[in-house]
Amino acid sequence: MRTIQLFLADLKELLANREFGSLRKALRQISPMDLSEGWDQFETDEQKVLFKLAPRQRALQLFEELDPEHQEELLGALRKEEIEELVEDLDPAETSRILRELPTPLVRQLEGLLRRQGEKGEEVERYLRYPEESVGAMMRTNFFSINSKWSCRQALDMIQRGVRLRLIETVYLDTLFVVDSEERLGGIVYLKELVVAPPEMVVSELMNPEPVELKPEMDQEEAAQLFSHYRFGSAPVVDSRRRLLGVVLDTDIVEVVEEETEEDLAKIVGTAVEEFEEASVLESAWHRMPWMAIAGLGQLIVAAVIWSFEGTLSKIVAIVTFMPLISALSGNVSSQSAIIMVRELASGEANASKAMEKIMKGFKIGLLLGVSTSLILVLVSHLFYGDRFGWDFSLVTGTGVLVSMTIAATLGTLVPVVFTRVGIDPATATGPIVSTLTDIVGTVTYLGIATWFLL
Repeated sequence: MRTIQLFLADLKELLANREFGSLRKALRQISPMDLSEGWDQFETDEQKVLFKLAPRQRALQLFEELDPEHQEELLGALRKEEIEELVEDLDPAETSRILRELPTPLVRQLEGLLRRQGEKGEEVERYLRYPEESVGAMMRTNFFSINSKWSCRQALDMIQRGVRLRLIETVYLDTLFVVDSEERLGGIVYLKELVVAPPEMVVSELMNPEPVELKPEMDQEEAAQLFSHYRFGSAPVVDSRRRLLGVVLDTDIVEVVEEETEEDLAKIVGTAVEEFEEASVLESAWHRMPWMAIAGLGQLIVAAVIWSFEGTLSKIVAIVTFMPLISALSGNVSSQSAIIMVRELASGEANASKAMEKIMKGFKIGLLLGVSTSLILVLVSHLFYGDRFGWDFSLVTGTGVLVSMTIAATLGTLVPVVFTRVGIDPATATGPIVSTLTDIVGTVTYLGIATWFLL
């Protein structure tokens, strides 16, 4: 049950009775994240009242958490002065993210307000010029920078004087960025280190002079790989001259990873990310159609292969008994290998230098699974048909599943690597291609071995 459900009835009653003082107290106890989850439970007029009565900082957080359509509704319900006040407090980077998702008429209205805010409006415009999936589009600008020549006491004093208490939640203070007079990054200092350091120690003695830096043009997925590898909480964003532009937090990266994971999952199962949301029946069918066509074409090839072995099948019908089993086992191991490899490629765990190592690992895993499965299948097939065909038939089925599973696991690892090398998104094409190749190779292998040894 969502947390907001615990407060919903009380909030509704307070709104109905217009008990605004009690509402203010209640809103201080409710997390903006929880309130945003139940936002659609309130009427537009109620949403407007709740937003106005929430403490300013919580109202700001609430607005950032709302879906674009709810942000649009709320902006339409607020007065011009209230919108100006909201935009003034928003981080420029957050404002640019919101503008990317709002309808054009409302964007134009907000841009008009931003132009009157001078420097901040220009800053928002700069962020909008970065590509949507770039680091520049996601970085934050509400951070605190200090001078390398300050003492630790001076730095703490400057933080205390420079950060307003009511906006403390919007300013990132865990990591402080050391810059020179031209805003060039010299290093980073963690706030917890600054607090416990000797008051007279100079900041330059405390700072890390070589932090991992991001470029604003860098793709967000590449940045996510760096965060995953180094496991840091934030990273500065600098231009070609090392001038500090912003900061990316691990919380921002989590959102990117979740979005990329959802997209990759949708691609692997042969659909689109929209279908995980609220796509219509027609849209869902349209998204799946191309991949169903590829899979269907592949199965026609499989049918042609089976037809070419008509002579074998007509003489030993027992072979057909184990074809679905071998196909299912091979398909399962290839899908598992493909999904694991796509994930490792996306996370950066499997780079070019490790590709062959990963492919060999897939081969060995397939071989081990094939050996264990073939031993079981030899015994089962002998139990079924040993009296009629002897051990030769049992060894054929065992060899068929061994070879098929080994090849399937290798293909599941190899195909994503090949697609990555030639510039094709492995998450998009791996599923249907690996499935089709596995069916073809598995069928050819099994029937070929049967033809060779039994006829």
